[in-house]
This record gives sequence, C-alpha cells and structure tokens, in this order.
Amino acid sequence: MLGVTLTAPCHKGERVVLKHGGLAITAQASATGSVFLTLPAMERLAKVTEQFADGKTAEAQMDVPELLQFRRFGVQWLADDAFQVHAFEGGADYGMPGHISAADPHVPLGGAPAKGGFLTLLGDGAVKLPMLAQIYTYPAATDAKVDVVVEAAVTPATCGRELLGETLTSFGGSSMVTDLTMAMPECDATGDILVLKNLVPEMKVAAN
Repeated sequence: MLGVTLTAPCHKGERVVLKHGGLAITAQASATGSVFLTLPAMERLAKVTEQFADGKTAEAQMDVPELLQFRRFGVQWLADDAFQVHAFEGGADYGMPGHISAADPHVPLGGAPAKGGFLTLLGDGAVKLPMLAQIYTYPAATDAKVDVVVEAAVTPATCGRELLGETLTSFGGSSMVTDLTMAMPECDATGDILVLKNLVPEMKVAAN
C-alpha cells in the first residue's frame, strides 16, 4: 500500500485527481490544502500523480517489490455509474465467511498480517464528478481459490441506460486496464442486481 501525502496550500478545499497504474480517483484537499490517503500499489515502480482543475500537478514514485506477492483486481467508475466488487474465498457464498465486499472489506488491522484478501474503497464521492474505485487484493499464490464478480444495482440513477467503467488488474508488478460497459434494464427493474463473472483474466507465472 502507498501512503500518499500531498501539501498544496494554494489549492485549499479543491478537487484533486490522483492517478497511479491506470487507477484514477478523486479526493478533496483540506482547509489547509492537504490530502492524506492510502492507495493500493498497482505497479512495482509506483508513480502517483496528483492533478488540480487548473492543470497544476505533482508526482512522486517509489519501488514496491512486495507487490509481487499479491494480485489485484478492481473496477473504477465516474459519478452514478456505480459498480461493486464481490470476492468469494475458499468456496464461500453470499454472507458467509470468506465473502468480501464493501459491506465487509476484511481490511487487515495495522501491523497485523493479512489473512486472505481484502477490499479497498477509493475516491471521495462528495466532490463534483467523483471518480471512485474498489480494488480487491489477494495472494499471488496459484493455489489461492477465489471467485470475483462485479455487480451493478438497478437504481433510479442507473436504470435504462448504459454504465461505463474500467476494470483494473495487477499481477507480477504490472497493471492492465480494460473498458467495462453494462446495459442496464428499464426502470421497472429497479431493485434488481446485475452480475458480471469471468472478468479476472487468467494470470500464469512462466518459469525459465
């Protein structure tokens, strides 16, 4: 995980976009122009760029060799085009131990080793045109049994139109971004949930 600290006293209270390895989310600077947050590393050579509305940018980077121990999969979207990531570890079903979602992200306690995977919820939804994401992190070990799906709820804000987003995959220290579209049913289906499966690509390690 990347601890990000941004100090921009000339941009107090402003919307800022943070980008890293295909990931793009919004935050809001504090009354003193500061931003403090944690991002999941998506690439081993992790570069984070922050950009304000006037085009001013700042960036920093660091090497994250520990990333090779993990895989990451997530989805990102803009404003009302909301998606949710659900992971099912060890054959779990909805509501069972091993079901990881925004309602139970399994975030490890500070200083304690993670057991299984966890979900990171990213982005400030209170800013104008919020850019939000959910990233699931789990061990890179090939024997890790996990099923991951992406859901979209039919709501008055999403019904009768097409949702647009992107999936993000990180493996072996590099990341990949893929467009995601979902045609939503008409508004008489409000309350239903659409589920997309098989979005996580096969990732194999080749040994020479």
